[in-house]
Amino acid sequence: MAISRSEKLLWARSHNRCAICRRPLTIDADSAALPGLILGQVAHIIARQEAGPRGSGDGRHQLDDYENLILLCADDHKRVDDQPDVFTVDELRERKRAHERWAEERFADDHLEPVRLQKGPGEDALKMHMVVSGAEVWDLVAGAGLWNMRSVEGDGDPDASDAADEFLSYARDVGVCAEETLADGFAAVREVQRTLQSMLDGLLERGLAVYGRRVTRTLVGGVIEDPQPFDVTHLVVLDGEELRARLGIDDA
Repeated sequence: MAISRSEKLLWARSHNRCAICRRPLTIDADSAALPGLILGQVAHIIARQEAGPRGSGDGRHQLDDYENLILLCADDHKRVDDQPDVFTVDELRERKRAHERWAEERFADDHLEPVRLQKGPGEDALKMHMVVSGAEVWDLVAGAGLWNMRSVEGDGDPDASDAADEFLSYARDVGVCAEETLADGFAAVREVQRTLQSMLDGLLERGLAVYGRRVTRTLVGGVIEDPQPFDVTHLVVLDGEELRARLGIDDA
C-alpha cells in the first residue's frame, strides 16, 4: 500500500495549513536531536470505526478516499472529534471546501513550485531492517507523517495474504492514532505494542517477514518559506521467496 493519492492531494491542496485554524502544520524542533516536528494529522470526516466520531449513519464506504479526509492540526483534530454534534459531516466538508478555496486564492502564483516531498541525502543507502517486535513497529509508525506500505505479492496463500493486509492496515491505524494512544497513557501504548507483537508472530508462523525503515524527507514548494522535515515510514511484508532473495539464499 503506497502513500495514497488522496493523502498527497490533501497536503498539496491544503498548502501545509490546518483546514480550521489555518496554522502551518510543520515547525522547527527545539531539540537539536530532531530535524523538525509535524503538527498535521490526516483526519477522517466519517470515522473508520462505527463507534467513532460521525461514524454511524450513511456514507460508510470508501472511507480513505479524498472526500472523507481533512487535514487538521492536533488541537483542531481533538476539537472536531470531541464535538461531533457541532462538527457534523456536512460542516466539516464545507469547511474543507472553504479552506481549499481560500488556499487556492491566497497562494495562487504561477511561479510557485508544486508542493512535494524531497528525498534526503543518502536515503537510498538506508536499508530496511527486519522488524521483530511490536515495540519496533510502534517506533516506526508513531509520529510519522506518511506511511508507505506494501503487502505480499500475489494471493497464492489467501490466509497469509489476509494476515499481511490486516497487519499493515492496523499498523497504519496505530500511526494515525498514536497521539491519542499516548494521551491514554503507558498502558494503552503497551497494549497496542502487544497486539502488534501478536500479529507479527502470526505472520512469522505463516512464513512471512516484515521489513521497515523510517526516513526524513523535506516538504518543499508552494508557499513554504523554509523547507520542512517530514517523517515517512516504509513497511513491507515479504513471503519466503522474497525473503530468500533479500538474504541471498540460493535454493539450488
